[in-house]
Amino acid sequence: MGILDGLNAEQHEAVIHNTGPLLIIAGAGTGKTTVITRRIAYLIQQGLAKPEEILALTFTEKAAGEMEDRIGTLLPSGYFDLWVSTFHAFGEHILKDHALDIGLSNDFRLLSDIEQRLLLREHIDEFDLNYYRPKGNPTKFIQALISHFSRLKDEDITPEEYIAYAEKLQLDTDSVEYQKKKTKGMTEKEQAQFDESLRVKEVAYAYKKYQQLLREKNAFDFGDLIIETIHILKERPAILEQYRNQFKYIFVDEFQDTNYAQYDLIKLLAAPRNNLTVVADDDQSIYSFRGASMSNILTFKKDFPKARDISLIQNYRSTQNILDLAYDFIQHNNPNRLEETVSINKHLQSNSAIKKGHIQHIHTQTLEGEAKLVIDTIADLRKQKKITSWNEVAILIRANDQAQTFIPYFERSGIPYQFLASQGLFIKPIILDIISFLKLLDNYHESRALYRVLTFNLWHIPPEEVMLIVSHAHKYTQSLFETCKNIRSVQKLQKETYKTIESLLVLIGRLSNDCRSKTVGEIVLNFLEESGYLAWITKQDQQHQIEHILYLNQFYKYIQNFERSDQEKTVRNFIYELNMMMDAGEGGALQPDFEEGPESVKILTIHAAKGLEFEYVFVVNLVDKRFPSIGRKETIPIPDVLVKDVVPKGDWHIEEERRLFYVALTRAKSGLFLTSADDYGGARKKKPSRFLIESGFVNTVPTPTGEVLFQRSTALMHSTQKTIIKHVPTMFSFTQLTAFETCPWQYHFSFIVRIPTPGKPNFSFGKTIHNTLYEFVRRIKEEKEMAQGDLFDNTQHAATAHVSALTLDTLLAIYETKWINEWYPSKKRRDEFYEKGKEMLTNWFQMHHNAWPEILYIEKEFTIKIGQYAIKGAIDRIDKISNGLEIIDYKTGKVPKNGKKDPTQLYMYALAVQQILNEQSTQLTYYFIEDNIPVSVQFKQTELDATIEWIEEQIEEIRKGEFIPKPGFHCAHCDYKDICQYRAS
Repeated sequence: MGILDGLNAEQHEAVIHNTGPLLIIAGAGTGKTTVITRRIAYLIQQGLAKPEEILALTFTEKAAGEMEDRIGTLLPSGYFDLWVSTFHAFGEHILKDHALDIGLSNDFRLLSDIEQRLLLREHIDEFDLNYYRPKGNPTKFIQALISHFSRLKDEDITPEEYIAYAEKLQLDTDSVEYQKKKTKGMTEKEQAQFDESLRVKEVAYAYKKYQQLLREKNAFDFGDLIIETIHILKERPAILEQYRNQFKYIFVDEFQDTNYAQYDLIKLLAAPRNNLTVVADDDQSIYSFRGASMSNILTFKKDFPKARDISLIQNYRSTQNILDLAYDFIQHNNPNRLEETVSINKHLQSNSAIKKGHIQHIHTQTLEGEAKLVIDTIADLRKQKKITSWNEVAILIRANDQAQTFIPYFERSGIPYQFLASQGLFIKPIILDIISFLKLLDNYHESRALYRVLTFNLWHIPPEEVMLIVSHAHKYTQSLFETCKNIRSVQKLQKETYKTIESLLVLIGRLSNDCRSKTVGEIVLNFLEESGYLAWITKQDQQHQIEHILYLNQFYKYIQNFERSDQEKTVRNFIYELNMMMDAGEGGALQPDFEEGPESVKILTIHAAKGLEFEYVFVVNLVDKRFPSIGRKETIPIPDVLVKDVVPKGDWHIEEERRLFYVALTRAKSGLFLTSADDYGGARKKKPSRFLIESGFVNTVPTPTGEVLFQRSTALMHSTQKTIIKHVPTMFSFTQLTAFETCPWQYHFSFIVRIPTPGKPNFSFGKTIHNTLYEFVRRIKEEKEMAQGDLFDNTQHAATAHVSALTLDTLLAIYETKWINEWYPSKKRRDEFYEKGKEMLTNWFQMHHNAWPEILYIEKEFTIKIGQYAIKGAIDRIDKISNGLEIIDYKTGKVPKNGKKDPTQLYMYALAVQQILNEQSTQLTYYFIEDNIPVSVQFKQTELDATIEWIEEQIEEIRKGEFIPKPGFHCAHCDYKDICQYRAS
C-alpha cells in the first residue's frame, strides 16, 4: 500500500505539508498515529529528510514502539537512527552524551518516584524544615515536597529563582517599618504575610538541598532529564547548533500533554527552521495533575502565528449519535476551547457502518443495584449476540476504588473480567501472601503475617480452625507462632491441619536459615517452589494463572531493583525498604497489558482508557462528587509570580473533568451506557452528576429500579461467615461502632478475629497526655474539695491557696512520671514527641491556671443500655458551668481545618449522663490539646436522638455478621492494611 493510499482529504493535506510549523487537531478516533507515521515516511521517501534527521517525541515507550513499527512497515528499505522516543528517554540520551560539558556526571543513576521518597526520608534531618516537618510526624510532607519539586521542574524553575523570590518576599516583610510594627504587635494580615515568607523560604531552600543531594548521589530524577537538557542547550550554543542542524523535522504526539519545560525544549530545538509538527486535541487534555499544560496549544498559535492548522474530523470509531452527544456536551467548556479561540471545526463526523448506536442511562436505587444491572446488561449483550467477545466491553471508572463494587458481581456471574489498575500491586492477594511470608521469616512473632500465611488457600486449613488457633493464642497470651509450635495442644483440629502446620513450621525454619546466606530474590523463588505455591497457581483457571504470573513478575522486578541498589540484599533490608515505600503512599505500580491475557471485560480508569476503544462502554457512578470528582489543590502550591504557564480563566477543575468525561464517551463504538444510583452508602440521596444534566438527561432520569435481592457471596468474607456470626459481641464501644462504619472488614480483624497489632508512637503519646491531665486535674479537684470543707477559712480564699500550689513544675513532673516510653521508632522521634508534649502542657497550664473550672467528674466510666445491647465508655471530664453541665473529651491532635468535628461521640457521652445522672448536658466539647483550643456545640435533643438511631443501626448491621470490605482513603491508616487484599491503593 502506498503512503498516501486511503487517506481522507484532511489527513492527506497533513501528510504532504512541506515546511514550517503545523498544528494538527486530531479528534478522538480520527487516525492521528496514521497521520504522524505516514508523514514521517513521506518526508523520508521524498528525500526531504533522512531518518536520522527526524525527531519524534511522545509520552510512553509503548506509543514510541508502535510509531516506529508503523514507520518501518511503510518504508521500502531499512534505516538507521530514527529518533522516535519519549521525552525523558531523549533527555537522558542528550545528558549521557553532554552532561560533562556543564560539569555534571554522565554516568548518573535515574531515580524512580519511590527512590526519590526514600532519599528524602533518609536525609530528612539534613533539611532545615520547620513548617514542613511537624514534630510528631517529621516525614508527613515528604510526598508533597517531592511533588512540589517535580512541578517546579515542569515549570523550569531553578532553586536559584525560587530562593531569590523567597529572599525578596522576606525582605519586604522584614523592612524597618515592618519591624517597628512587630514591636507593637502585628496585625493578623501582617502576621500571615510574615508566616508565608518563612514558609516560602523554607521550601525554596529545601528545593536547593534536594538538588544538592541528587548531585551528591550522582543521581537525576525524571524532571532533571528535561530541565538539565534545556540548560545544556542554553549554556552551550555549539551543542544546540549541532542538534538544530541534525533535526530538520520535529514531531510531537499528544502535544496537549506537554508541560512548560517540554515545550521550551521543543522550541529550542526547532528554531530557526521551525519545521515543527504538533498533534493535539484540547478536548482530550486530562493530565494536568502530571503537570500537563493545555495552554501550550494556545501558546503555540502565538509563538507560530503563521502555523498551518488542519483539523481531523473524520471519526473511524463511533456512531454519529455518540459523537453528537460528546460534541454537544463538551461545548460547556467554551470559550476555553480551540474551536472558539482559533475558529476551527471540531465536530466529528462518523464513518461507522452502524447508522445509530445505543445510548442509555441506567439509574438504580443503590450502588449494589447499579453494579448488578451493569453485569446483567453485559450478559444480555452477549446472549443477544451483540458482542462476540468479552473484550468488546469496558467499564470505565473515575477512580480505582470504584472497581471494588463491581468485582464481586463479576465473580458471582462467572463473566471473565480484568481490573486494569495502574497502582495496587502490593495489595494483590498473591503479593500480600509473599510479603506476609517474608515478614514472618524476619520476625516469627509477627502474628498478623502468620495469620495471613495460615489462611493461604493452598494449605486448605478450614477458616473455623484458624479461628480456634487464634483464640487459643489469646487465651494463653501467646503469639500465633508460639501456639503453632505447640499445635497439638490446640483441641478439635483435623489431623491434616496438625500435619500441615507442622510442615509449615519446618519450611519456615529452613528458609529462615537460608536468609543468612541467600538474597531476598532467592528466598522468594525457593518459597514459591518449596511451598507448592507455584504448583497451586498452575491449577487455577487460565485467567487467574495469567494474572498471578503477571503480578509475580512485576513484584520480582521490585526485588531485582532492590538487589541492584542495596549492598545487603537481605530479606530484612527488603522488608524495611518495602515498609518505607508503603508508608510513603506507594501502592506498587502495575503495568496492565490490554492485549495480553484471556478474553475478558475490562474494568479501568478513564485515564487508562485514553487511546483505547470498545464496542460497548459503561461509564459508571455518575453522581455528584464521584464524577465530577472534588477538586484537590496542591499541598504545596507554586507561588503565582513564579508560574510560567498560562492558566486560562474559569473553573479549571470542572473543565478538566468534562474533558475526562468526553474521553470516556468517545471510547464507545456502538453502545454507551451511563449509570447512576440514589444511594451510595451516605446519609443522603445522591444527586445525579451535572454531566448527566449537561448531556441532556436532565428530564429523562429513569425511575430507580427495585432493590436487587440476592445472597451475598461468602467469597467476600474469607469463607468465615458461620464462625463470625457465633462470635458477634453483645457489648459495644464507640471505637467498635466507628470502626465498623468505616470498614466492616477492619472491624472483623480487630474485634472478631482480634489479630494483635503493634503499638504506635501516637498511641503511647496520646495515653501519656491523657494520664498526665487526669492526674493533674484530679489533684485540682481534690484540693478544691479539701479547701471548701475547711469551715475556719474563707472558702474561696482557701480554695485558691490550695490550688495555687499546683504549679507548672507540678504538671511537668507528673508528665515525667506518666511518660510511656514504648513504640517510638527511634530515640530522636521519642525526644521530639517528649518536647512536643511539654510544649502542649505548658500552653494548657498557662491558659487555665488562674481560673480552674468546677470539675465534677474525671475519667468517668459508664455502661449504658440501648434495647438489649450495652455500650461501654469513659468520659474524660464533666464540669459544672453556669447554665448546666459541660462534657469534655481530650484530643491530642490538631483542630480540623474546618474547625469542626463530628459530635457523635460527645452525644453518646451525653446519653450516658442522661441515663445515669438523670441530668441534661448543656455543652459538649472536644478539647484539642496541641492547639489548646476547645471546640464546643450546644446540646440538641434531635442530635441525641440521631445518635441513638445511629448506634442501633450499627449494632443491627454488626449482628448480621456480614463484614463486607469498604476500601477508601481510611485504608492508609488501617492497622491491617498489610494483610488486607481489599485495601485501596
